[in-house]
Amino acid sequence: MRIAGIFLMLTMCLTTLAQTDQNVTTLVDGKDFPNPVFISPDPPKPIKGWEMTSVLEEKVLQGKFPGEIIKFRFKGTAIGILVYSDNTSGIIEYSLDGQPWFELDASSKNAEATLKGFTLDKELKSRKHTLQIRIVERNNSESLGTKIALRSFYFNKE
Repeated sequence: MRIAGIFLMLTMCLTTLAQTDQNVTTLVDGKDFPNPVFISPDPPKPIKGWEMTSVLEEKVLQGKFPGEIIKFRFKGTAIGILVYSDNTSGIIEYSLDGQPWFELDASSKNAEATLKGFTLDKELKSRKHTLQIRIVERNNSESLGTKIALRSFYFNKE
């Protein structure tokens, strides 16, 4: 399996990369993310199996092929993702700092794409972390596909 990556070294001075859309803050747990920072997953160069496209007029990083890994580096104590979910969305696996992989089913019964927030971890030590995400080959029996439309990474601002 070929590993491709998004490497964004985040510090407080890089907040210009942050998305400022206040409407998405309602999708995250305010207790774990009191002041969330949203980062668009716009890689500096193409990633095999992933492409920048749009969903409902918003830029997203869309993965269609299982196995290809994207990476995101951040500093914080909690991490989540915003994805557009519909009946063609699939399942991802994610790993933090090289730990075991966990599954997240991003599919929905709806044919229309809906933006959803998923908290991946809320008990991290306050330091730099690496999140890895990959699409799995199988899908939910009610889903028609395996694609993932990643709108943002989000983490708590320290």
